[in-house]
Amino acid sequence: MSVIVAKAPKTKTKSSTTLKVAYNPKYTIAEYGFDTTRKAKWIANELQNGAVPNSAIVDPASFIDRAKELIREIHSQDYVQALITGSPSILATSQGFSWDKGIWEMAVNSTAGIIAATELALHEGAAGSLSSGLHHAHRDSGAGFCTINGLAVAATHAKTLVDGRIAILDFDAHCGGGTHSLVKDDRQILHLDLSTNGFDSYEPAGENCLEIGNYSDDAYLEEVDEMLNRIPSDTGLLIYNAGMDPAPMISGETLQIREQRVAMWAAERQIPTVFVLAGGYTWSMSQEELVELHLNTIEAFNQSLLVSNR
Repeated sequence: MSVIVAKAPKTKTKSSTTLKVAYNPKYTIAEYGFDTTRKAKWIANELQNGAVPNSAIVDPASFIDRAKELIREIHSQDYVQALITGSPSILATSQGFSWDKGIWEMAVNSTAGIIAATELALHEGAAGSLSSGLHHAHRDSGAGFCTINGLAVAATHAKTLVDGRIAILDFDAHCGGGTHSLVKDDRQILHLDLSTNGFDSYEPAGENCLEIGNYSDDAYLEEVDEMLNRIPSDTGLLIYNAGMDPAPMISGETLQIREQRVAMWAAERQIPTVFVLAGGYTWSMSQEELVELHLNTIEAFNQSLLVSNR
Protein backbone atom coordinates (compact mmCIF):
# COMPACT_ATOMS: atom_id res chain seq x y z
CA MET A 1 0.00 0.00 0.00
CA SER A 2 1.34 3.42 -0.91
CA VAL A 3 1.04 6.06 1.80
CA ILE A 4 0.51 9.84 1.72
CA VAL A 5 1.12 11.37 5.15
CA ALA A 6 -0.70 14.55 6.10
CA LYS A 7 1.81 17.11 7.37
CA ALA A 8 1.27 18.54 10.83
CA PRO A 9 1.16 22.33 11.24
CA LYS A 10 4.34 23.83 12.72
CA THR A 11 2.50 24.60 15.95
CA LYS A 12 1.82 20.90 16.51
CA THR A 13 4.26 18.29 17.77
CA LYS A 14 4.29 15.38 15.35
CA SER A 15 3.58 12.04 16.96
CA SER A 16 5.26 8.79 15.97
CA THR A 17 1.80 7.22 15.72
CA THR A 18 0.01 7.67 12.40
CA LEU A 19 -3.61 6.77 11.77
CA LYS A 20 -4.00 5.06 8.37
CA VAL A 21 -7.07 5.80 6.23
CA ALA A 22 -7.65 3.87 3.01
CA TYR A 23 -8.64 5.72 -0.16
CA ASN A 24 -7.87 6.03 -3.84
CA PRO A 25 -9.54 8.09 -6.61
CA LYS A 26 -11.54 5.09 -7.83
CA TYR A 27 -13.73 5.40 -4.73
CA THR A 28 -15.42 8.26 -6.60
CA ILE A 29 -15.06 7.08 -10.21
CA ALA A 30 -18.78 6.39 -10.78
CA GLU A 31 -20.43 8.95 -13.04
CA TYR A 32 -23.48 9.25 -10.79
CA GLY A 33 -23.01 12.36 -8.69
CA PHE A 34 -24.29 11.93 -5.14
CA ASP A 35 -22.87 12.29 -1.63
CA THR A 36 -22.18 8.55 -1.37
CA THR A 37 -20.17 8.59 -4.61
CA ARG A 38 -18.38 11.90 -3.99
CA LYS A 39 -17.71 12.65 -0.33
CA ALA A 40 -14.69 10.35 -0.01
CA LYS A 41 -12.81 12.71 -2.33
CA TRP A 42 -13.87 15.77 -0.35
CA ILE A 43 -12.57 14.24 2.85
CA ALA A 44 -9.38 12.90 1.24
CA ASN A 45 -8.59 16.40 -0.03
CA GLU A 46 -8.87 17.76 3.50
CA LEU A 47 -6.65 15.01 4.88
CA GLN A 48 -4.01 15.67 2.25
CA ASN A 49 -4.12 19.35 3.24
CA GLY A 50 -3.36 18.45 6.86
CA ALA A 51 -6.85 18.65 8.38
CA VAL A 52 -5.99 15.77 10.74
CA PRO A 53 -2.26 15.92 11.57
CA ASN A 54 -0.39 12.63 11.67
CA SER A 55 -2.97 10.82 9.58
CA ALA A 56 -2.02 9.05 6.36
CA ILE A 57 -3.93 8.05 3.24
CA VAL A 58 -3.10 4.54 2.04
CA ASP A 59 -3.98 3.15 -1.38
CA PRO A 60 -5.68 -0.25 -0.94
CA ALA A 61 -5.14 -1.38 -4.55
CA SER A 62 -3.16 -4.44 -3.44
CA PHE A 63 -6.37 -5.84 -1.90
CA ILE A 64 -8.42 -5.69 -5.11
CA ASP A 65 -8.26 -9.43 -5.75
CA ARG A 66 -9.31 -10.23 -2.19
CA ALA A 67 -12.15 -7.72 -2.50
CA LYS A 68 -13.48 -9.41 -5.63
CA GLU A 69 -13.27 -12.80 -3.94
CA LEU A 70 -15.21 -11.64 -0.88
CA ILE A 71 -17.79 -9.69 -2.89
CA ARG A 72 -18.60 -12.90 -4.75
CA GLU A 73 -18.82 -14.76 -1.46
CA ILE A 74 -21.16 -12.23 0.14
CA HIS A 75 -23.31 -11.33 -2.88
CA SER A 76 -25.08 -13.45 -5.48
CA GLN A 77 -23.58 -14.18 -8.88
CA ASP A 78 -26.49 -12.49 -10.67
CA TYR A 79 -26.07 -9.28 -8.68
CA VAL A 80 -22.30 -9.15 -9.16
CA GLN A 81 -22.64 -9.68 -12.89
CA ALA A 82 -25.24 -6.93 -13.06
CA LEU A 83 -22.83 -4.50 -11.39
CA ILE A 84 -20.11 -5.46 -13.87
CA THR A 85 -22.23 -5.43 -17.05
CA GLY A 86 -25.20 -3.19 -16.27
CA SER A 87 -27.66 -5.99 -17.04
CA PRO A 88 -30.28 -6.61 -15.90
CA SER A 89 -30.80 -2.95 -15.21
CA ILE A 90 -33.12 -3.55 -12.26
CA LEU A 91 -30.22 -5.16 -10.37
CA ALA A 92 -27.47 -2.89 -11.69
CA THR A 93 -29.36 0.18 -10.45
CA SER A 94 -30.93 -1.38 -7.33
CA GLN A 95 -28.94 0.84 -4.95
CA GLY A 96 -30.50 3.92 -6.57
CA PHE A 97 -27.74 4.99 -9.01
CA SER A 98 -27.81 4.96 -12.78
CA TRP A 99 -25.32 2.35 -13.99
CA ASP A 100 -21.96 2.98 -15.64
CA LYS A 101 -18.69 0.99 -15.69
CA GLY A 102 -17.38 3.05 -12.80
CA ILE A 103 -19.98 1.58 -10.42
CA TRP A 104 -18.11 -1.75 -10.28
CA GLU A 105 -14.69 -0.11 -10.00
CA MET A 106 -15.99 2.14 -7.22
CA ALA A 107 -17.43 -0.83 -5.34
CA VAL A 108 -14.33 -3.00 -5.70
CA ASN A 109 -11.88 -0.29 -4.66
CA SER A 110 -13.90 0.91 -1.67
CA THR A 111 -14.32 -2.73 -0.59
CA ALA A 112 -10.57 -3.25 -0.93
CA GLY A 113 -10.20 -0.22 1.32
CA ILE A 114 -12.28 -1.80 4.07
CA ILE A 115 -10.20 -4.97 3.86
CA ALA A 116 -6.95 -2.98 3.98
CA ALA A 117 -8.21 -0.99 6.96
CA THR A 118 -9.22 -4.20 8.73
CA GLU A 119 -5.70 -5.59 8.35
CA LEU A 120 -4.17 -2.30 9.52
CA ALA A 121 -6.48 -2.05 12.53
CA LEU A 122 -5.52 -5.53 13.68
CA HIS A 123 -1.84 -4.58 13.56
CA GLU A 124 -1.99 -0.96 14.73
CA GLY A 125 -5.12 -0.68 16.90
CA ALA A 126 -7.28 1.47 14.64
CA ALA A 127 -7.64 2.34 10.97
CA GLY A 128 -10.34 3.47 8.59
CA SER A 129 -11.54 3.64 5.02
CA LEU A 130 -13.32 6.50 3.28
CA SER A 131 -15.86 3.95 2.06
CA SER A 132 -19.59 4.59 2.28
CA GLY A 133 -22.83 3.11 0.99
CA LEU A 134 -22.70 -0.25 2.74
CA HIS A 135 -25.26 -1.43 5.26
CA HIS A 136 -28.47 -1.61 3.18
CA ALA A 137 -26.95 -3.89 0.52
CA HIS A 138 -28.39 -7.43 0.61
CA ARG A 139 -27.06 -10.61 -0.93
CA ASP A 140 -29.11 -10.29 -4.12
CA SER A 141 -29.30 -6.52 -4.62
CA GLY A 142 -28.28 -3.08 -3.52
CA ALA A 143 -30.61 -0.73 -1.66
CA GLY A 144 -30.74 2.73 -0.12
CA PHE A 145 -27.63 4.09 -1.91
CA CYS A 146 -25.63 1.02 -0.81
CA THR A 147 -23.96 -1.13 -3.48
CA ILE A 148 -21.71 -3.69 -1.72
CA ASN A 149 -22.07 -4.57 1.95
CA GLY A 150 -18.55 -3.77 3.09
CA LEU A 151 -19.46 -4.34 6.73
CA ALA A 152 -20.27 -7.99 6.03
CA VAL A 153 -17.16 -8.21 3.84
CA ALA A 154 -14.94 -6.89 6.64
CA ALA A 155 -16.47 -9.28 9.17
CA THR A 156 -16.04 -12.23 6.82
CA HIS A 157 -12.41 -11.31 6.15
CA ALA A 158 -11.75 -10.79 9.85
CA LYS A 159 -12.94 -14.32 10.61
CA THR A 160 -9.79 -15.58 8.89
CA LEU A 161 -7.64 -13.39 11.16
CA VAL A 162 -9.17 -13.39 14.68
CA ASP A 163 -10.45 -16.07 17.03
CA GLY A 164 -12.70 -13.87 19.17
CA ARG A 165 -15.99 -12.16 18.44
CA ILE A 166 -16.34 -9.63 15.66
CA ALA A 167 -18.69 -6.77 16.54
CA ILE A 168 -20.35 -4.53 13.97
CA LEU A 169 -21.40 -1.25 15.59
CA ASP A 170 -23.75 0.66 13.29
CA PHE A 171 -24.51 4.28 14.21
CA ASP A 172 -25.96 5.35 10.87
CA ALA A 173 -29.35 7.06 11.25
CA HIS A 174 -31.05 4.21 9.39
CA CYS A 175 -31.26 0.54 10.28
CA GLY A 176 -28.76 -1.87 8.77
CA GLY A 177 -31.20 -4.45 7.50
CA GLY A 178 -28.89 -5.54 4.71
CA THR A 179 -26.05 -6.24 7.11
CA HIS A 180 -28.29 -8.12 9.49
CA SER A 181 -29.61 -10.34 6.70
CA LEU A 182 -26.03 -11.35 5.87
CA VAL A 183 -24.59 -11.94 9.37
CA LYS A 184 -27.55 -12.85 11.59
CA ASP A 185 -26.83 -16.59 11.55
CA ASP A 186 -23.13 -16.29 12.33
CA ARG A 187 -22.49 -16.63 16.05
CA GLN A 188 -19.00 -15.17 15.79
CA ILE A 189 -20.42 -11.87 14.49
CA LEU A 190 -22.41 -9.53 16.75
CA HIS A 191 -24.47 -6.79 15.08
CA LEU A 192 -25.36 -3.75 17.23
CA ASP A 193 -27.49 -1.09 15.53
CA LEU A 194 -28.55 2.31 16.93
CA SER A 195 -30.90 4.20 14.62
CA THR A 196 -32.92 7.39 14.61
CA ASN A 197 -35.00 6.36 11.57
CA GLY A 198 -36.88 3.11 10.96
CA PHE A 199 -35.86 2.69 7.31
CA ASP A 200 -34.62 -0.87 6.64
CA SER A 201 -35.68 -2.11 10.08
CA TYR A 202 -35.64 -5.80 11.00
CA GLU A 203 -36.20 -8.19 13.89
CA PRO A 204 -32.76 -8.82 15.44
CA ALA A 205 -31.73 -12.44 15.91
CA GLY A 206 -29.89 -13.90 18.88
CA GLU A 207 -27.68 -11.43 20.75
CA ASN A 208 -27.91 -8.86 17.97
CA CYS A 209 -29.58 -5.60 18.95
CA LEU A 210 -31.53 -2.90 17.12
CA GLU A 211 -32.65 0.27 18.90
CA ILE A 212 -34.71 2.94 17.09
CA GLY A 213 -35.75 6.17 18.77
CA ASN A 214 -36.55 9.84 18.53
CA TYR A 215 -33.74 10.78 20.90
CA SER A 216 -32.62 14.00 22.53
CA ASP A 217 -28.87 14.58 22.52
CA ASP A 218 -28.49 13.32 26.09
CA ALA A 219 -30.69 10.28 25.55
CA TYR A 220 -28.81 9.44 22.37
CA LEU A 221 -25.46 9.40 24.16
CA GLU A 222 -26.97 7.16 26.84
CA GLU A 223 -27.97 4.71 24.08
CA VAL A 224 -24.45 4.93 22.64
CA ASP A 225 -23.06 3.89 26.02
CA GLU A 226 -25.58 1.04 26.22
CA MET A 227 -24.49 -0.26 22.85
CA LEU A 228 -20.81 -0.07 23.77
CA ASN A 229 -21.53 -2.00 26.96
CA ARG A 230 -23.03 -4.82 24.87
CA ILE A 231 -19.70 -5.47 23.11
CA PRO A 232 -18.15 -8.64 24.59
CA SER A 233 -14.77 -8.55 26.30
CA ASP A 234 -13.44 -11.22 23.92
CA THR A 235 -14.06 -9.06 20.84
CA GLY A 236 -11.16 -9.38 18.42
CA LEU A 237 -12.31 -6.62 16.04
CA LEU A 238 -14.83 -3.79 16.16
CA ILE A 239 -16.23 -2.66 12.79
CA TYR A 240 -17.70 0.82 13.17
CA ASN A 241 -20.20 2.28 10.70
CA ALA A 242 -19.82 5.96 11.62
CA GLY A 243 -22.98 7.56 10.28
CA MET A 244 -23.37 11.34 10.37
CA ASP A 245 -26.98 11.36 9.19
CA PRO A 246 -28.45 11.42 12.72
CA ALA A 247 -27.73 15.16 12.25
CA PRO A 248 -29.48 17.56 12.38
CA MET A 249 -31.87 15.78 14.78
CA ILE A 250 -28.80 14.93 16.85
CA SER A 251 -26.45 17.91 17.08
CA GLY A 252 -23.03 17.95 15.47
CA GLU A 253 -21.49 18.52 18.89
CA THR A 254 -23.14 15.37 20.22
CA LEU A 255 -21.97 13.35 17.23
CA GLN A 256 -18.43 14.58 17.88
CA ILE A 257 -18.72 13.40 21.48
CA ARG A 258 -20.06 10.08 20.20
CA GLU A 259 -16.99 9.58 18.02
CA GLN A 260 -14.67 10.38 20.90
CA ARG A 261 -16.49 7.92 23.16
CA VAL A 262 -16.39 5.07 20.65
CA ALA A 263 -12.71 5.61 19.83
CA MET A 264 -11.57 5.94 23.45
CA TRP A 265 -13.76 3.06 24.64
CA ALA A 266 -12.12 0.74 22.11
CA ALA A 267 -8.61 2.06 22.81
CA GLU A 268 -8.96 1.65 26.57
CA ARG A 269 -9.98 -1.99 26.07
CA GLN A 270 -7.37 -2.56 23.36
CA ILE A 271 -10.03 -3.68 20.88
CA PRO A 272 -8.81 -3.12 17.31
CA THR A 273 -11.29 -0.95 15.43
CA VAL A 274 -11.90 -0.28 11.75
CA PHE A 275 -14.22 2.59 10.80
CA VAL A 276 -16.03 3.63 7.62
CA LEU A 277 -17.97 6.77 6.73
CA ALA A 278 -21.65 5.68 6.53
CA GLY A 279 -24.50 8.18 6.08
CA GLY A 280 -24.40 11.95 5.93
CA TYR A 281 -26.00 14.04 3.18
CA THR A 282 -25.88 17.56 1.83
CA TRP A 283 -29.67 17.81 1.69
CA SER A 284 -29.61 18.37 5.46
CA MET A 285 -26.31 20.27 5.83
CA SER A 286 -23.66 22.00 3.77
CA GLN A 287 -20.77 20.10 2.19
CA GLU A 288 -18.39 21.82 4.59
CA GLU A 289 -20.46 20.76 7.61
CA LEU A 290 -20.67 17.18 6.36
CA VAL A 291 -16.94 16.93 5.77
CA GLU A 292 -16.24 18.36 9.22
CA LEU A 293 -18.45 15.74 10.86
CA HIS A 294 -16.63 12.93 9.07
CA LEU A 295 -13.26 14.45 9.95
CA ASN A 296 -14.33 14.30 13.60
CA THR A 297 -14.33 10.49 13.33
CA ILE A 298 -10.81 10.45 11.93
CA GLU A 299 -9.61 12.92 14.56
CA ALA A 300 -11.19 10.86 17.36
CA PHE A 301 -9.42 7.67 16.30
CA ASN A 302 -6.20 9.59 15.72
CA GLN A 303 -6.34 10.83 19.30
CA SER A 304 -7.20 7.37 20.62
CA LEU A 305 -4.07 5.96 18.98
CA LEU A 306 -1.96 8.66 20.61
CA VAL A 307 -3.43 7.86 24.02
CA SER A 308 -3.09 4.08 23.65
CA ASN A 309 0.56 4.38 22.58
CA ARG A 310 1.72 6.67 25.40
